[in-house]
Amino acid sequence: MDIMSYQSSIKYSDVLELEIADGLKQLLIDYGFTRRRILKLQPGDLASILGIDDYIAKIIYNAAKRKRQ
Repeated sequence: MDIMSYQSSIKYSDVLELEIADGLKQLLIDYGFTRRRILKLQPGDLASILGIDDYIAKIIYNAAKRKRQ
């Protein structure tokens, strides 16, 4: 499914609201991540799960953290 298919999904609405690239949002949704689940992990763990660089995981984590405030 592409990101537009999830626009009405309440479960992923918090991920869709993050200020990150659509491709990263899609990756998070494909892995079943919500903002709450992102914040439960360390960025390094997020990077390992998603197979991305640590600095990209830190960008995702910080976006989720900012959205919480």
